[in-house]
Amino acid sequence: MASVNYKGEDIYALPESRHPDLQSVFFMSVHKSGSTMMNNLVKEICRILEYDFVDIQSFFFNNGVPDTDIPENTGEIFKPKGYVYSGFRYLPHQYPIACLTDCPVIVLVRDPRDAVVSQYFSLSQSHPMPGEGIDSRLREQMLAARERALNTDIDEFCIQNIGGFAKKMEAYQELAKHHPNMRIFLYEEIIYMKKKWILNILNFLGWELDASDATKLATRFNVIPDQEREDKHIRQVHPQNYLKKLKPAAITQINKTYRRVLSRFRYL
Repeated sequence: MASVNYKGEDIYALPESRHPDLQSVFFMSVHKSGSTMMNNLVKEICRILEYDFVDIQSFFFNNGVPDTDIPENTGEIFKPKGYVYSGFRYLPHQYPIACLTDCPVIVLVRDPRDAVVSQYFSLSQSHPMPGEGIDSRLREQMLAARERALNTDIDEFCIQNIGGFAKKMEAYQELAKHHPNMRIFLYEEIIYMKKKWILNILNFLGWELDASDATKLATRFNVIPDQEREDKHIRQVHPQNYLKKLKPAAITQINKTYRRVLSRFRYL
């Protein structure tokens, strides 16, 4: 069975698939773009359908493995059939995914201006720290990032960091140009139209789930705070929050610098 080796030790083994004839699928997103909600929704759908859910990126995070040290042999766990791969907050570059263009890919993106504002509050106040099961450096990096965020003005932080969000979105758009079976959804769809979003992905993938289960999942994950909670993971979910948090000069600078990606995704 395929496994991931880190510094000479096997740290993860791909479980045997209960549905070896199932076409594998990839769910991908960008940090602070509804990625956790999508990941948890998909995990629940897989639990109901008894599909094998694989979230290797969260495994690395929970065990303290820095992104820069994710081993190239991780690519061995990706198979064209049998698995649902999720938890990606960017298109991986540390390892190859040989079957990526052979499998359906679902991507969720958000206005990067809102995403980077969310990242500011997440880093400075609410984001859980990674574990130290295998390595401790990721935790050290996250603590340092929190300290930097706490000591940085929100406008400056967003101007400095929005480029990373834009780059990840552009990478997905480039993939879409030559991928035969890929759908890009917007954050607003999963926030305001959860049941429709669930039914859309089920239809796209050809998965069969009872309508009652889809309704229950949509209701269960429909968490919209009555007011903003800056110290919570779910701070506030509504689009265009950046207009309230950033100064007009910062917004103008961001819009000018990242006009291309904002226009591509119809955010300008």
